[in-house]
Amino acid sequence: MAALDGWRGALLAEPVGTGKTWIALAVAAREAPRAVALVPAILREQWEAAAARAGVRILCWTHEQSSRGRVPPISPSLVIIDEAHRLRDPSTCRVRTIAPWLAGRRVLLLTATPIVNRLDDLITELQIALPDDALRLDGLPSLGGLAGHPVPPRALRRVVIRTAATAEDPIARRATVLTPTDAEQQRAETAVAAIETLTLSSTPGIRRLLTSVLLDSAASSEAAFRAVLGRYRALLLQSRDAGGATRTLLRRFAGNALDQLVMWDLIAIGEAPDDLPLEDIDRIATLLQQRVSEDEWVQPLLDRCADARPTVFFARHRATANLLRLAAGDRAAWVTGSAAGVGPHRMARELVLAAFGPMRNAWRARRQPPTLLIATDVAAEGLDLQAAGRIVHVDLPWTATRLAQREGRLLRIGQGHAEVEAVLRPPAPSIERALRIAHHVRHKASLSDRWLAVLGQADLEKAAPKGVPVTVVACGPEGPRDLVATEVRSGDRRGFLLLERAGDQSWQVVHGFDASKVPPSFRPMPLHTQPADHVRAVLDAATRASAAFVTSPSAGAPPAVITHIHALARLAARRRSASVLSQLDRLLRFAASGHTLGERLLLDALATRDDAQWLAIRVPDRQPAQPVVARPIAALLFRSGPAWLR
Repeated sequence: MAALDGWRGALLAEPVGTGKTWIALAVAAREAPRAVALVPAILREQWEAAAARAGVRILCWTHEQSSRGRVPPISPSLVIIDEAHRLRDPSTCRVRTIAPWLAGRRVLLLTATPIVNRLDDLITELQIALPDDALRLDGLPSLGGLAGHPVPPRALRRVVIRTAATAEDPIARRATVLTPTDAEQQRAETAVAAIETLTLSSTPGIRRLLTSVLLDSAASSEAAFRAVLGRYRALLLQSRDAGGATRTLLRRFAGNALDQLVMWDLIAIGEAPDDLPLEDIDRIATLLQQRVSEDEWVQPLLDRCADARPTVFFARHRATANLLRLAAGDRAAWVTGSAAGVGPHRMARELVLAAFGPMRNAWRARRQPPTLLIATDVAAEGLDLQAAGRIVHVDLPWTATRLAQREGRLLRIGQGHAEVEAVLRPPAPSIERALRIAHHVRHKASLSDRWLAVLGQADLEKAAPKGVPVTVVACGPEGPRDLVATEVRSGDRRGFLLLERAGDQSWQVVHGFDASKVPPSFRPMPLHTQPADHVRAVLDAATRASAAFVTSPSAGAPPAVITHIHALARLAARRRSASVLSQLDRLLRFAASGHTLGERLLLDALATRDDAQWLAIRVPDRQPAQPVVARPIAALLFRSGPAWLR
């Protein structure tokens, strides 16, 4: 609530399964008007049920509706966005639809995995809810500058909320990594050799994409590999009939998980045809006519999970999920993007998932609830499957985020088992060498874990002390060096800066200082060994530098927008139109301030409109800039040189 009241935006990054929905509903309960919850379509009923149980009135809107260009029909003051990592790409239709609609509203983002691939993911999510200069009082003039930080600045914890990790997780997780059998390794090598016989494309980026799609399916199962070969042949036939393959067709073929492997802006095909090799059509037909390799890993994996412990299998490829489902028979429930059921019988998806949820003991759809659930990643977000005590990653996902989301279905409040077993089935070595899936997952996990660990540390600074404690440290030839902490206030907001001044006398903002790295030979000296006027000069210089850092102008609108507003104002002044001048004054204050992503999109659209639309646009009100007051709160001075400094 403090973040929403002070900054009008917050990101709740609590771990998977720790109750973010209930925290968000508690926030929504304080709203007089009804809040809007923007959620994935698969979670809509779950959110509506939770809100009804909590007695909180909300309107649920889905990410998928936003992707179709639709916004909620009401005007709330608070918007809750669940699974906010789905909005990490500013070029998607859902972001370009919902972000401008959020302008002027308070936004609460919910995601346990804000960093999926890179820091830009977190930056985009924050910019949806916060102006780009929201943390300028803490020495962060732009949220976009976070990309240059190896660890999150301390001030980020004002708007990103995550509880500090405990020494032990409340639910134990035991990981088991399966070793590919000789038969699996032979099958993988055969698939790699088959892919090498295909031309795929003369464009290196497209060839890499198609190779990755085929290798990824071969890592899953022979059934998935043959299914993707069939889809690639259909793509070639469509390309032949249509005169070429467009970017849209290629991206649809690759799917969301692998589409990220190509920087499409650097491939000059646009929507123009690409020269996919039609000679591959006959080669694929030959491959599909060859003897089918057996997926010999299926039955041993099912036998390993034949005990009474409910188990969830996650597979990214529908062909692999169907393979497991047919092999498991009546004891397996299954959920894909299009259907759900138990054994050969179709059932409502909600009914199937309930057999592995908190009400499993009350499940009466069949005489005995199923012990196996085989699912694609459609069930990997937001659902409650804590009655299961084992999870099997049949296919490794391409991101650590998806891995965490899957396991979060079980590792959550209400888990009935003392320990959850996570079974990982890695690709065979020949495929892993080419794809490096495990490498990518580890790399992305290390970035996310490092940032989330720091964000979950202790609270921010308490109230600043009334005095200014100063410590002088005697040092060798490394000095002099000044470190001064200042408190900065502007209106109701406050921030803290740590400034450093070295030999060139210029001050720089430091976002972290590790006192443990001070050489042990450095020794503190009593303050009276420093002339008082010298210390005061250092503190005054740091105070002036602090004020200068936080009052530097924000990026604001493009210069052309500001220039046009001034031109309209001069015209309104000649016509003595007070109402128009008032509207333009409000528009100018808005344009000259920091903006959320949606507000930037509004300004971009404004540049193409006529003057009447400039005067009619309604933008969020911006208060006049408040004066900045800075004061020192602590200093650490390293000194060497003349005797009086020692």
